[in-house]
Amino acid sequence: MLFPPRISRLCIACGAALALACSGGKKTPAPATPPIILFAVDGLEWSVMKPLVDAGRMPVVAGLMEGGTYGYLESMTPTYSPAIWTSIATGKNPDKHGIPHFVYRVGAGKDDYRFYTSGHRKTKAFWNILSEYGRTVGVIGWWMTYPAEQVNGVMVAQTNTTGVIEHSENALWKGTLLKGVEDQVYPPERTPEVMDMLADADRAMDSVVTAIFGGMPQAKTDFTKLIWEQSLWAFRADAVYTRVAARLLDEKQPFDVLALYLSGPDVAGHRFWRYAYPAEFWHPPVAEEIAAFGSVIDDYYVHVDRVIGDVLARAPEGTTVFVVSDHGMHVVNPDREFHAEDEPGFRLSGNHLDAPPGVFVAAGPNIVSPGARPALERTHPIGRAYDVLPTILALKGIPVGEDFDGTVMLNVIAPAFLEQFPVRTVKTHDDAAWEAAREARMKEAADRAERLEQLKSLGYIN
Repeated sequence: MLFPPRISRLCIACGAALALACSGGKKTPAPATPPIILFAVDGLEWSVMKPLVDAGRMPVVAGLMEGGTYGYLESMTPTYSPAIWTSIATGKNPDKHGIPHFVYRVGAGKDDYRFYTSGHRKTKAFWNILSEYGRTVGVIGWWMTYPAEQVNGVMVAQTNTTGVIEHSENALWKGTLLKGVEDQVYPPERTPEVMDMLADADRAMDSVVTAIFGGMPQAKTDFTKLIWEQSLWAFRADAVYTRVAARLLDEKQPFDVLALYLSGPDVAGHRFWRYAYPAEFWHPPVAEEIAAFGSVIDDYYVHVDRVIGDVLARAPEGTTVFVVSDHGMHVVNPDREFHAEDEPGFRLSGNHLDAPPGVFVAAGPNIVSPGARPALERTHPIGRAYDVLPTILALKGIPVGEDFDGTVMLNVIAPAFLEQFPVRTVKTHDDAAWEAAREARMKEAADRAERLEQLKSLGYIN
């Protein structure tokens, strides 16, 4: 069975009616099509996930694979999350969309970094395009969404740190949600309830960790204590995003595309690869450490499967589902001994900077039948990161930009749908009005030491 049995029902025609009412005549209304939920899962790796699927430990993803199509998704270099996720959101390469990294330099000093924000994005993302066609969107935790944009729906900017935060009226320490700071949530009147969910996640973190890992793993060395503490921010962020998605779906408001970002598999893969695959390392951990941390990666993948199932249980019947990762993961530094005093980048045992392909799974209405899916072959990917947006637009009956670097994944969409709704194109979705409005989002994100340390610890900056 593709979806859990208690999926709520929602009339797709109501969503189409709302889309038409909100369009204001600006764009030609697109046809009524099923809603889409896009699970954007950072660092999901096939070589980890497939054995778990085969062993019955990820039954929701297994059901999606059985009822739909799947394959390797070709990534891009460099594999910096803001760059790739912005490319997935825009269908364009970083030279076009303007966000090539986490940070940019304003001087030669060690603290002369500034974080990219949504104002640096030079082209429209899927939430802008869908909104202009009167479609409703939910965007939760996506990279480079602060300051949140005005969309036809809900946007919650990324959150992932917990320390004491200094802020002013026009500055936000990147990576946080903080009471009293504007433009983290759209519409702004939903900010209090999102902050309540943040507080709830903080209170529940011990129980969240226990539910995921069967208890709090006991660090035996300074090194394992360090890398465990450096991972909790990602698990916390995912808990907040999941709560927001559940709230939106429980409200049973029509939506066309709901995108939920989860970062845990990437962070777990970076830090705990050597415990999951000790035979790949010249200096493997001792048995006690493997027992404590060897299942962290697998446990989090299983948790992601539960999250997907919980979200789909709340979704309208007949929802189309995408599970997408920006890249895969593999061993790094196999010849090193690992110590807490190492430079942050050398504490990593899993990495992806050479762009291993990611995961792509699609299932639901208008997705090709199982008999038509290609083989799971790394050397013959099902598509590219750039292709995700054009494919979603085609499924929503919205024209694809001729200035996209990606193309529609015709091997994913059912031929009958393409016959009824052939792919249309438009020269570009960008316009002067949107570019002018972008200036209002050029807020400076203050240089937060904690956030920089996160990026250093993950090997993204020196």
